[in-house]
Amino acid sequence: MTSNVSISFLDEGVNEGLGTSGISISKNWILTHGTLLRLKMTSDKKLLDLISNLVPGKLSILSNEADNLRVRVQFSANGKMTEQANEEIKQANGIVLATWRCPLLIDTFANTFFSWKFGKDFEEINKILSSVFLVICLDNKEINKASEYDFDQRIRKILSHFINNHIHKKSLKRGAVINIESTPFGNSVFINSISQGIVSNILGINKCVMLTDANTVPGCEGGPVYVVQKDGSQLLCGMVIAPLSWCRNEWVNYTLVACFLPCLRKLLKKQEIKVDITATDENLDFTSSLDESVVLVRCGVNWGTGTLVDRETGTILTCSHVVSEAMYHQIEVIFHNENESHQLSDFNKPAQLIYRTSKNLPYDIAILKVNPLDINNKLRPLKLGDSLAIRGEKVISAGFPFISSRLPTITQGNISSVSSYMLQTTCCVQSGASGGPIIRPTTGELLGIIVCNVITSSTLYPRLNMAIPTVAIKDPINEYIATNRTEALESLLSHDHNVLRMWNFHLSSKM
Repeated sequence: MTSNVSISFLDEGVNEGLGTSGISISKNWILTHGTLLRLKMTSDKKLLDLISNLVPGKLSILSNEADNLRVRVQFSANGKMTEQANEEIKQANGIVLATWRCPLLIDTFANTFFSWKFGKDFEEINKILSSVFLVICLDNKEINKASEYDFDQRIRKILSHFINNHIHKKSLKRGAVINIESTPFGNSVFINSISQGIVSNILGINKCVMLTDANTVPGCEGGPVYVVQKDGSQLLCGMVIAPLSWCRNEWVNYTLVACFLPCLRKLLKKQEIKVDITATDENLDFTSSLDESVVLVRCGVNWGTGTLVDRETGTILTCSHVVSEAMYHQIEVIFHNENESHQLSDFNKPAQLIYRTSKNLPYDIAILKVNPLDINNKLRPLKLGDSLAIRGEKVISAGFPFISSRLPTITQGNISSVSSYMLQTTCCVQSGASGGPIIRPTTGELLGIIVCNVITSSTLYPRLNMAIPTVAIKDPINEYIATNRTEALESLLSHDHNVLRMWNFHLSSKM
Protein backbone atom coordinates (compact mmCIF):
# COMPACT_ATOMS: atom_id res chain seq x y z
CA MET A 1 0.00 0.00 0.00
CA THR A 2 1.44 3.38 -1.00
CA SER A 3 1.85 5.37 2.20
CA ASN A 4 1.87 8.92 0.90
CA VAL A 5 0.94 10.65 -2.35
CA SER A 6 0.88 14.22 -3.67
CA ILE A 7 -2.42 15.60 -4.97
CA SER A 8 -3.33 18.70 -7.00
CA PHE A 9 -6.18 19.76 -9.26
CA LEU A 10 -5.47 19.43 -12.96
CA ASP A 11 -6.46 23.04 -13.62
CA GLU A 12 -4.25 24.52 -10.87
CA GLY A 13 -0.80 23.30 -11.90
CA VAL A 14 1.59 21.01 -10.10
CA ASN A 15 4.19 23.35 -8.63
CA GLU A 16 2.08 26.23 -7.33
CA GLY A 17 1.95 25.07 -3.72
CA LEU A 18 -1.79 24.40 -4.03
CA GLY A 19 -1.81 20.65 -3.50
CA THR A 20 -2.00 18.42 -0.47
CA SER A 21 -0.74 15.04 0.62
CA GLY A 22 -2.82 11.89 0.76
CA ILE A 23 -2.92 8.20 1.67
CA SER A 24 -3.45 5.28 -0.67
CA ILE A 25 -6.09 3.17 1.10
CA SER A 26 -6.62 0.59 -1.64
CA LYS A 27 -5.68 0.08 -5.27
CA ASN A 28 -6.88 3.20 -7.15
CA TRP A 29 -8.38 4.78 -4.01
CA ILE A 30 -6.90 7.75 -2.11
CA LEU A 31 -7.96 9.37 1.17
CA THR A 32 -7.06 13.01 1.86
CA HIS A 33 -8.16 16.10 3.77
CA GLY A 34 -10.64 18.74 2.65
CA THR A 35 -7.89 21.38 2.45
CA LEU A 36 -7.45 20.29 -1.18
CA LEU A 37 -10.71 22.13 -1.98
CA ARG A 38 -9.72 25.42 -0.33
CA LEU A 39 -8.74 27.49 -3.36
CA LYS A 40 -11.42 26.02 -5.60
CA MET A 41 -14.13 26.90 -3.06
CA THR A 42 -13.15 30.58 -3.16
CA SER A 43 -14.17 30.82 -6.82
CA ASP A 44 -16.93 28.22 -6.99
CA LYS A 45 -19.97 29.19 -4.94
CA LYS A 46 -21.80 26.00 -5.87
CA LEU A 47 -18.98 23.90 -4.41
CA LEU A 48 -18.77 26.18 -1.37
CA ASP A 49 -22.48 25.72 -0.69
CA LEU A 50 -22.26 21.96 -1.27
CA ILE A 51 -19.43 21.46 1.22
CA SER A 52 -20.90 23.93 3.74
CA ASN A 53 -24.18 22.04 3.77
CA LEU A 54 -22.82 18.52 4.10
CA VAL A 55 -24.75 16.53 6.69
CA PRO A 56 -22.26 15.65 9.46
CA GLY A 57 -21.40 11.96 9.48
CA LYS A 58 -23.03 11.23 6.11
CA LEU A 59 -20.96 10.01 3.17
CA SER A 60 -21.79 12.16 0.12
CA ILE A 61 -21.04 11.00 -3.42
CA LEU A 62 -19.80 13.76 -5.78
CA SER A 63 -20.02 11.96 -9.13
CA ASN A 64 -22.15 14.81 -10.54
CA GLU A 65 -19.24 17.19 -9.86
CA ALA A 66 -16.69 14.99 -11.65
CA ASP A 67 -15.78 17.48 -14.38
CA ASN A 68 -14.85 20.10 -11.78
CA LEU A 69 -12.99 17.85 -9.36
CA ARG A 70 -10.37 16.15 -11.52
CA VAL A 71 -7.01 15.72 -9.81
CA ARG A 72 -3.46 14.59 -10.51
CA VAL A 73 -1.97 12.13 -8.01
CA GLN A 74 1.80 11.64 -7.88
CA PHE A 75 3.66 8.92 -6.01
CA SER A 76 7.06 7.24 -5.88
CA ALA A 77 7.44 4.48 -8.48
CA ASN A 78 8.05 1.65 -6.01
CA GLY A 79 5.00 2.55 -3.94
CA LYS A 80 7.14 2.88 -0.84
CA MET A 81 8.96 5.60 1.01
CA THR A 82 11.77 6.68 -1.28
CA GLU A 83 15.33 6.69 0.06
CA GLN A 84 16.91 8.29 -2.99
CA ALA A 85 16.46 11.85 -4.18
CA ASN A 86 16.28 10.72 -7.82
CA GLU A 87 13.52 8.16 -7.21
CA GLU A 88 11.19 8.03 -10.21
CA ILE A 89 7.84 9.74 -9.65
CA LYS A 90 4.75 8.34 -11.33
CA GLN A 91 1.36 9.98 -11.71
CA ALA A 92 -2.27 9.12 -12.38
CA ASN A 93 -5.43 11.17 -12.88
CA GLY A 94 -8.66 10.74 -10.95
CA ILE A 95 -11.58 12.60 -9.42
CA VAL A 96 -12.71 13.57 -5.95
CA LEU A 97 -15.55 11.09 -5.73
CA ALA A 98 -16.85 11.33 -2.16
CA THR A 99 -16.66 13.43 0.98
CA TRP A 100 -17.95 13.67 4.52
CA ARG A 101 -17.71 15.97 7.53
CA CYS A 102 -16.72 14.26 10.75
CA PRO A 103 -19.09 15.28 13.60
CA LEU A 104 -16.37 14.58 16.19
CA LEU A 105 -14.03 17.07 14.51
CA ILE A 106 -16.84 19.62 14.07
CA ASP A 107 -17.61 19.58 17.80
CA THR A 108 -13.95 19.56 18.80
CA PHE A 109 -13.02 22.53 16.62
CA ALA A 110 -16.11 24.43 17.84
CA ASN A 111 -15.43 23.80 21.52
CA THR A 112 -11.72 23.09 22.07
CA PHE A 113 -10.25 25.20 19.26
CA PHE A 114 -12.89 27.93 19.01
CA SER A 115 -10.31 30.71 19.48
CA TRP A 116 -7.75 29.21 17.07
CA LYS A 117 -7.12 30.24 13.49
CA PHE A 118 -5.77 27.91 10.82
CA GLY A 119 -3.79 29.52 8.02
CA LYS A 120 -3.46 33.23 7.34
CA ASP A 121 -5.97 33.25 4.47
CA PHE A 122 -9.44 31.80 3.80
CA GLU A 123 -10.30 31.78 7.52
CA GLU A 124 -13.98 30.90 7.13
CA ILE A 125 -13.31 28.27 4.50
CA ASN A 126 -10.59 26.76 6.70
CA LYS A 127 -13.15 26.38 9.51
CA ILE A 128 -15.54 24.56 7.19
CA LEU A 129 -12.84 22.27 5.78
CA SER A 130 -11.19 21.42 9.11
CA SER A 131 -13.59 18.49 9.59
CA VAL A 132 -13.82 17.36 5.93
CA PHE A 133 -12.38 14.16 4.44
CA LEU A 134 -12.17 13.42 0.71
CA VAL A 135 -12.04 10.12 -1.19
CA ILE A 136 -10.38 10.09 -4.63
CA CYS A 137 -10.86 7.36 -7.26
CA LEU A 138 -8.26 6.80 -9.99
CA ASP A 139 -10.19 4.16 -11.96
CA ASN A 140 -12.21 5.76 -14.78
CA LYS A 141 -13.92 2.47 -15.63
CA GLU A 142 -15.22 2.12 -12.10
CA ILE A 143 -16.33 5.75 -12.04
CA ASN A 144 -18.34 5.41 -15.25
CA LYS A 145 -20.20 2.20 -14.50
CA ALA A 146 -21.28 2.51 -10.84
CA SER A 147 -24.33 4.18 -9.29
CA GLU A 148 -24.18 6.44 -6.22
CA TYR A 149 -25.42 3.55 -4.08
CA ASP A 150 -22.70 1.30 -5.46
CA PHE A 151 -20.09 3.97 -4.69
CA ASP A 152 -21.39 4.37 -1.15
CA GLN A 153 -21.15 0.65 -0.45
CA ARG A 154 -17.82 0.30 -2.23
CA ILE A 155 -16.21 3.17 -0.31
CA ARG A 156 -17.54 1.92 3.03
CA LYS A 157 -16.12 -1.52 2.30
CA ILE A 158 -12.73 -0.04 1.36
CA LEU A 159 -12.61 2.15 4.48
CA SER A 160 -13.64 -0.76 6.72
CA HIS A 161 -10.89 -2.95 5.26
CA PHE A 162 -8.43 -0.07 5.57
CA ILE A 163 -9.08 0.52 9.25
CA ASN A 164 -9.27 -3.18 10.13
CA ASN A 165 -5.97 -4.01 8.45
CA HIS A 166 -3.83 -0.90 8.60
CA ILE A 167 -4.86 1.29 11.55
CA HIS A 168 -3.25 1.34 14.99
CA LYS A 169 -5.94 -0.03 17.36
CA LYS A 170 -4.30 0.65 20.72
CA SER A 171 -4.73 3.73 22.87
CA LEU A 172 -2.53 6.62 21.77
CA LYS A 173 -0.29 7.77 24.59
CA ARG A 174 1.24 11.19 25.08
CA GLY A 175 4.98 10.94 24.64
CA ALA A 176 4.83 8.21 22.01
CA VAL A 177 7.15 8.79 19.04
CA ILE A 178 5.36 9.52 15.75
CA ASN A 179 6.43 9.94 12.13
CA ILE A 180 4.63 12.06 9.54
CA GLU A 181 5.12 11.32 5.85
CA SER A 182 3.94 14.08 3.55
CA THR A 183 4.61 16.24 0.52
CA PRO A 184 5.40 19.79 1.74
CA PHE A 185 3.67 22.48 -0.34
CA GLY A 186 2.05 19.69 -2.37
CA ASN A 187 5.15 19.66 -4.57
CA SER A 188 6.36 16.22 -5.68
CA VAL A 189 9.98 17.38 -5.33
CA PHE A 190 9.41 16.94 -1.58
CA ILE A 191 7.35 13.74 -1.78
CA ASN A 192 7.70 11.31 1.15
CA SER A 193 9.40 13.83 3.42
CA ILE A 194 9.51 12.66 7.03
CA SER A 195 9.00 14.72 10.18
CA GLN A 196 9.39 13.12 13.60
CA GLY A 197 8.01 14.23 16.95
CA ILE A 198 5.97 12.93 19.84
CA VAL A 199 2.29 12.82 20.75
CA SER A 200 2.02 16.05 22.73
CA ASN A 201 -1.63 15.69 23.70
CA ILE A 202 -4.89 14.01 22.73
CA LEU A 203 -7.91 16.32 22.73
CA GLY A 204 -11.55 16.56 21.78
CA ILE A 205 -14.55 14.30 21.75
CA ASN A 206 -13.55 10.61 21.81
CA LYS A 207 -9.93 11.84 21.69
CA CYS A 208 -10.25 12.53 17.99
CA VAL A 209 -7.48 15.17 17.64
CA MET A 210 -3.79 14.75 18.33
CA LEU A 211 -1.40 17.62 18.98
CA THR A 212 2.16 16.80 17.97
CA ASP A 213 5.38 18.79 17.97
CA ALA A 214 6.38 17.16 14.65
CA ASN A 215 7.00 19.98 12.19
CA THR A 216 4.81 20.35 9.08
CA VAL A 217 4.04 23.06 6.51
CA PRO A 218 1.18 23.79 4.06
CA GLY A 219 0.70 20.91 1.66
CA CYS A 220 1.23 18.32 4.40
CA GLU A 221 -2.53 18.18 5.03
CA GLY A 222 -3.75 14.66 4.32
CA GLY A 223 -0.35 13.11 5.05
CA PRO A 224 -0.26 9.87 7.05
CA VAL A 225 0.81 9.88 10.70
CA TYR A 226 2.40 6.77 12.21
CA VAL A 227 3.09 5.61 15.75
CA VAL A 228 6.63 4.21 15.98
CA GLN A 229 6.81 0.89 17.81
CA LYS A 230 9.65 -0.25 20.09
CA ASP A 231 11.01 -2.49 17.34
CA GLY A 232 11.15 0.44 14.91
CA SER A 233 8.08 -0.59 12.91
CA GLN A 234 5.28 1.94 12.49
CA LEU A 235 1.49 1.76 12.50
CA LEU A 236 -0.84 4.28 10.86
CA CYS A 237 -2.86 6.27 13.38
CA GLY A 238 -4.04 9.49 11.73
CA MET A 239 -3.90 12.21 9.11
CA VAL A 240 -2.53 15.76 9.20
CA ILE A 241 -5.38 18.29 9.18
CA ALA A 242 -3.69 21.57 10.19
CA PRO A 243 0.04 22.31 9.90
CA LEU A 244 -0.18 26.00 10.83
CA SER A 245 -2.31 27.51 13.57
CA TRP A 246 -2.56 30.63 15.73
CA CYS A 247 -4.20 31.31 19.08
CA ARG A 248 -4.63 34.90 20.26
CA ASN A 249 -2.34 35.91 17.39
CA GLU A 250 0.42 33.67 18.72
CA TRP A 251 1.91 31.07 16.40
CA VAL A 252 1.15 27.73 18.01
CA ASN A 253 3.66 25.60 16.07
CA TYR A 254 1.90 22.32 16.77
CA THR A 255 0.58 20.05 14.03
CA LEU A 256 -3.04 18.96 14.42
CA VAL A 257 -3.86 15.38 13.44
CA ALA A 258 -7.23 13.66 12.98
CA CYS A 259 -7.06 10.30 14.78
CA PHE A 260 -8.37 7.66 12.40
CA LEU A 261 -9.82 5.20 14.90
CA PRO A 262 -12.52 7.45 16.42
CA CYS A 263 -13.18 9.43 13.23
CA LEU A 264 -13.64 6.43 10.94
CA ARG A 265 -15.56 4.46 13.55
CA LYS A 266 -17.99 7.38 13.72
CA LEU A 267 -18.56 7.22 9.96
CA LEU A 268 -18.67 3.45 9.58
CA LYS A 269 -20.41 2.58 12.86
CA LYS A 270 -18.75 0.46 15.51
CA GLN A 271 -19.99 -2.91 14.28
CA GLU A 272 -18.19 -2.52 10.94
CA ILE A 273 -14.75 -2.27 12.56
CA LYS A 274 -12.87 -4.87 14.56
CA VAL A 275 -11.25 -3.10 17.50
CA ASP A 276 -9.26 -4.70 20.28
CA ILE A 277 -10.56 -2.47 23.06
CA THR A 278 -8.48 -4.28 25.67
CA ALA A 279 -5.20 -3.47 23.95
CA THR A 280 -3.26 -0.55 25.41
CA ASP A 281 0.27 0.67 24.99
CA GLU A 282 2.54 0.67 27.97
CA ASN A 283 2.61 4.23 29.19
CA LEU A 284 5.92 6.00 29.02
CA ASP A 285 7.60 6.54 32.39
CA PHE A 286 8.30 10.23 31.89
CA THR A 287 4.69 10.90 30.82
CA SER A 288 3.31 9.33 34.00
CA SER A 289 5.85 11.24 36.04
CA LEU A 290 4.80 14.56 34.52
CA ASP A 291 1.10 13.85 34.97
CA GLU A 292 1.77 13.24 38.65
CA SER A 293 3.79 16.40 39.25
CA VAL A 294 2.63 19.20 36.90
CA VAL A 295 -0.31 21.41 37.85
CA LEU A 296 -2.17 24.40 36.44
CA VAL A 297 -1.71 27.68 38.34
CA ARG A 298 -4.27 30.52 38.14
CA CYS A 299 -3.98 34.04 39.52
CA GLY A 300 -6.58 36.55 38.32
CA VAL A 301 -6.57 36.56 34.52
CA ASN A 302 -3.09 35.03 34.45
CA TRP A 303 -2.33 31.36 34.36
CA GLY A 304 0.75 29.23 34.07
CA THR A 305 2.18 25.91 35.08
CA GLY A 306 3.44 24.69 38.43
CA THR A 307 5.86 21.89 39.29
CA LEU A 308 5.48 19.94 42.53
CA VAL A 309 8.92 19.45 44.12
CA ASP A 310 8.03 18.33 47.65
CA ARG A 311 4.90 16.50 48.68
CA GLU A 312 5.36 16.60 52.46
CA THR A 313 5.42 20.42 52.55
CA GLY A 314 3.20 20.99 49.48
CA THR A 315 5.93 23.03 47.74
CA ILE A 316 5.31 24.02 44.13
CA LEU A 317 7.58 26.01 41.80
CA THR A 318 6.24 28.41 39.18
CA CYS A 319 7.33 31.70 37.63
CA SER A 320 7.09 35.04 39.40
CA HIS A 321 5.24 36.65 36.49
CA VAL A 322 2.51 33.97 36.65
CA VAL A 323 1.49 35.20 40.13
CA SER A 324 2.20 38.90 39.61
CA GLU A 325 -1.40 39.74 40.62
CA ALA A 326 -1.21 37.82 43.91
CA MET A 327 -1.76 41.04 45.89
CA TYR A 328 -5.20 41.37 44.33
CA HIS A 329 -6.26 37.81 43.52
CA GLN A 330 -6.13 34.46 45.22
CA ILE A 331 -3.75 31.91 43.74
CA GLU A 332 -5.40 28.65 42.80
CA VAL A 333 -3.73 25.37 41.92
CA ILE A 334 -5.67 22.87 39.81
CA PHE A 335 -4.75 19.22 40.18
CA HIS A 336 -5.96 16.58 37.75
CA ASN A 337 -6.78 13.01 38.65
CA GLU A 338 -7.38 10.03 36.35
CA ASN A 339 -9.43 7.18 37.83
CA GLU A 340 -9.26 3.49 36.98
CA SER A 341 -11.69 4.04 34.09
CA HIS A 342 -9.31 6.69 32.66
CA GLN A 343 -11.82 9.47 33.38
CA LEU A 344 -10.36 12.81 34.46
CA SER A 345 -11.54 14.93 37.36
CA ASP A 346 -10.28 18.28 38.63
CA PHE A 347 -9.87 19.55 42.15
CA ASN A 348 -9.01 23.19 42.77
CA LYS A 349 -7.08 24.17 45.89
CA PRO A 350 -5.93 27.55 47.21
CA ALA A 351 -2.20 28.14 47.27
CA GLN A 352 -0.16 30.42 49.51
CA LEU A 353 2.53 32.60 47.93
CA ILE A 354 5.65 31.97 49.99
CA TYR A 355 8.11 33.95 47.88
CA ARG A 356 8.45 35.57 44.47
CA THR A 357 11.39 37.39 42.91
CA SER A 358 11.03 41.04 41.93
CA LYS A 359 9.47 41.92 38.59
CA ASN A 360 11.74 41.50 35.55
CA LEU A 361 14.70 40.38 37.62
CA PRO A 362 16.32 36.95 37.49
CA TYR A 363 15.52 34.44 38.48
CA ASP A 364 11.83 34.69 37.52
CA ILE A 365 10.73 32.22 40.17
CA ALA A 366 7.97 31.90 42.76
CA ILE A 367 7.41 29.39 45.56
CA LEU A 368 3.84 28.30 46.31
CA LYS A 369 2.57 26.13 49.10
CA VAL A 370 -0.60 24.07 49.26
CA ASN A 371 -1.91 22.08 52.20
CA PRO A 372 -0.23 18.65 51.92
CA LEU A 373 -3.55 17.09 52.92
CA ASP A 374 -5.06 18.57 49.73
CA ILE A 375 -2.60 16.75 47.51
CA ASN A 376 -4.01 13.67 45.81
CA ASN A 377 -2.29 10.41 46.73
CA LYS A 378 -1.30 9.82 43.09
CA LEU A 379 0.71 13.04 42.82
CA ARG A 380 4.47 12.70 43.06
CA PRO A 381 7.19 15.40 43.17
CA LEU A 382 9.90 15.74 40.56
CA LYS A 383 13.44 15.20 41.78
CA LEU A 384 15.63 18.30 41.53
CA GLY A 385 18.55 17.55 39.24
CA ASP A 386 22.03 17.42 40.76
CA SER A 387 23.93 18.33 37.61
CA LEU A 388 23.76 20.84 34.81
CA ALA A 389 22.10 19.84 31.55
CA ILE A 390 24.35 18.81 28.67
CA ARG A 391 24.32 20.77 25.42
CA GLY A 392 22.58 18.68 22.75
CA GLU A 393 20.90 16.22 25.11
CA LYS A 394 17.24 15.31 24.56
CA VAL A 395 14.76 16.84 27.00
CA ILE A 396 10.99 16.96 27.58
CA SER A 397 8.89 19.99 28.51
CA ALA A 398 5.38 20.08 29.95
CA GLY A 399 2.79 22.79 30.52
CA PHE A 400 -0.68 24.11 29.88
CA PRO A 401 -0.56 26.24 26.71
CA PHE A 402 -3.84 28.00 25.99
CA ILE A 403 -5.48 25.84 28.73
CA SER A 404 -6.46 23.49 25.92
CA SER A 405 -6.24 20.31 27.97
CA ARG A 406 -6.78 18.82 31.38
CA LEU A 407 -3.49 16.94 31.28
CA PRO A 408 -0.24 18.76 30.47
CA THR A 409 0.88 19.08 26.88
CA ILE A 410 4.36 17.63 26.43
CA THR A 411 6.97 18.30 23.77
CA GLN A 412 10.39 16.96 22.96
CA GLY A 413 13.48 18.96 22.10
CA ASN A 414 17.11 19.31 23.02
CA ILE A 415 19.32 21.61 25.04
CA SER A 416 20.57 24.06 22.44
CA SER A 417 22.74 26.11 24.81
CA VAL A 418 23.59 25.83 28.46
CA SER A 419 25.26 27.80 31.23
CA SER A 420 24.98 27.83 35.00
CA TYR A 421 22.57 30.79 34.60
CA MET A 422 20.29 29.75 31.73
CA LEU A 423 19.12 26.76 29.71
CA GLN A 424 18.00 27.23 26.11
CA THR A 425 15.89 24.49 24.54
CA THR A 426 14.18 23.68 21.25
CA CYS A 427 11.05 22.30 22.93
CA CYS A 428 7.84 23.77 21.51
CA VAL A 429 6.34 25.95 24.27
CA GLN A 430 3.82 28.78 24.29
CA SER A 431 1.81 30.98 26.63
CA GLY A 432 0.78 29.07 29.73
CA ALA A 433 3.93 26.93 29.89
CA SER A 434 5.74 29.29 32.29
CA GLY A 435 6.71 27.43 35.45
CA GLY A 436 6.61 24.08 33.69
CA PRO A 437 9.45 21.58 33.96
CA ILE A 438 12.26 20.68 31.62
CA ILE A 439 13.15 17.07 32.45
CA ARG A 440 15.72 14.49 31.43
CA PRO A 441 13.53 11.63 30.13
CA THR A 442 16.05 8.89 30.92
CA THR A 443 16.02 9.71 34.65
CA GLY A 444 12.93 11.88 35.12
CA GLU A 445 14.94 14.50 37.02
CA LEU A 446 14.09 18.19 36.84
CA LEU A 447 16.72 20.13 34.88
CA GLY A 448 15.01 23.50 34.66
CA ILE A 449 11.89 25.67 34.94
CA ILE A 450 10.50 27.24 31.75
CA VAL A 451 10.39 31.05 31.84
CA CYS A 452 9.87 32.45 28.36
CA ASN A 453 10.53 32.13 24.66
CA VAL A 454 11.76 34.65 22.13
CA ILE A 455 9.72 37.27 20.35
CA THR A 456 10.95 39.83 17.85
CA SER A 457 8.97 42.88 16.75
CA SER A 458 6.70 40.69 14.63
CA THR A 459 7.14 37.02 15.45
CA LEU A 460 7.13 34.74 18.48
CA TYR A 461 9.37 31.70 18.19
CA PRO A 462 7.96 28.71 20.12
CA ARG A 463 11.06 26.57 19.61
CA LEU A 464 13.58 28.99 21.11
CA ASN A 465 12.95 29.24 24.82
CA MET A 466 14.75 29.83 28.08
CA ALA A 467 14.61 28.05 31.41
CA ILE A 468 16.12 28.50 34.85
CA PRO A 469 18.67 25.73 35.54
CA THR A 470 17.69 23.68 38.56
CA VAL A 471 21.27 23.77 39.84
CA ALA A 472 21.01 27.58 40.14
CA ILE A 473 18.03 27.46 42.52
CA LYS A 474 18.28 24.04 44.15
CA ASP A 475 20.14 24.92 47.34
CA PRO A 476 17.82 27.67 48.67
CA ILE A 477 14.74 25.61 47.78
CA ASN A 478 16.06 22.55 49.58
CA GLU A 479 16.97 24.69 52.59
CA TYR A 480 13.45 26.11 52.69
CA ILE A 481 11.90 22.64 52.44
CA ALA A 482 14.11 21.37 55.27
CA THR A 483 13.76 24.35 57.62
CA ASN A 484 10.56 26.19 56.56
CA ARG A 485 12.62 29.40 56.73
CA THR A 486 11.46 31.78 53.98
CA GLU A 487 14.66 33.80 54.46
CA ALA A 488 16.49 30.99 52.68
CA LEU A 489 14.62 31.92 49.49
CA GLU A 490 16.02 35.44 49.32
CA SER A 491 19.08 34.15 47.47
CA LEU A 492 16.79 33.15 44.55
CA LEU A 493 16.95 36.80 43.47
CA SER A 494 20.28 37.14 41.73
CA HIS A 495 22.20 40.41 41.51
CA ASP A 496 25.16 38.81 39.77
CA HIS A 497 26.25 40.91 36.78
CA ASN A 498 26.61 37.88 34.51
CA VAL A 499 23.13 36.60 35.38
CA LEU A 500 21.57 40.03 34.84
CA ARG A 501 23.33 40.40 31.50
CA MET A 502 22.28 36.96 30.24
CA TRP A 503 18.59 37.42 31.11
CA ASN A 504 18.46 40.99 29.81
CA PHE A 505 18.37 40.09 26.10
CA HIS A 506 15.40 42.33 25.21
CA LEU A 507 13.67 39.65 23.13
CA SER A 508 11.96 37.59 25.81
CA SER A 509 8.23 37.06 25.81
CA LYS A 510 7.16 36.35 29.35
CA MET A 511 4.62 33.54 29.42
